[in-house]
Amino acid sequence: MRLCIKVGGALVETSTGRSRLAAMLRRAVTRGEECILVHGGGKQIAEVATRLGLEERRHEGLRITDAATARVVTWVLAGEVNKGLVAELVKSGVAAIGLCGADLGFFAPRRKTSSVDLGYVGTLTPDDVDGRVLEDLLRSLVVPVVATIGPAQDAGEGEPFLNINADEAAGPIAAALRCDLLLLLSDIPGVLDKDGHCIETIDRETAAALIADGTIRAGMIPKIRAALDACASGVGSVRIAPLEGDTAIEDALAGKGTLIRLEA
Repeated sequence: MRLCIKVGGALVETSTGRSRLAAMLRRAVTRGEECILVHGGGKQIAEVATRLGLEERRHEGLRITDAATARVVTWVLAGEVNKGLVAELVKSGVAAIGLCGADLGFFAPRRKTSSVDLGYVGTLTPDDVDGRVLEDLLRSLVVPVVATIGPAQDAGEGEPFLNINADEAAGPIAAALRCDLLLLLSDIPGVLDKDGHCIETIDRETAAALIADGTIRAGMIPKIRAALDACASGVGSVRIAPLEGDTAIEDALAGKGTLIRLEA
């Protein structure tokens, strides 16, 4: 099985979380599963930006990224967060390599259009990702650890890399690499209803209704839209599942969390 696993939150912010993640990935690789790890790092970006006096602004859960913030994103995601994860994986016995879009020409984002100017924010489709460059790594059970930034297709000289929401990037990456399953691991049990209970399955129609009535809001909006786009792009299945415990990946594979599909 080929898995694309997107993580954020506690699994990348603390040494304990990174250690737990490394142990889970070691078990997955030992079982013979091919894994791609896509990571966020929003809290770390916000901390550095605040120290530098940069204002954080968001629109529908997406970070508005001016040129100064875009450079901070590159420093933090491709630097501290990415290399910290790679180091922990290697320490645990997992062969891992850190990448962003520029490495091996893996992906080339385009500027994301919106009702507001998002700045240096990118978007990807499976056609923007060259999955061939990672095939040898995956067949050798090397885990690519992907920071979702990269040079724009029409980048001018010296322009900052585009920042792509990690949830939104994971789908096109999973599709281009023909992954059987995309796991979006989150700090909550899954997609929650108004009473705080995990919804077992969500399709496109249900998702639209839950966004409209405010049940799905803020950062969960791009996560749900990304999951639906991944399904439409041909990813075998998509699941939003909790990070909790030492067996989050195994629990998600066993059905924990919320399954996302196009139709009921």
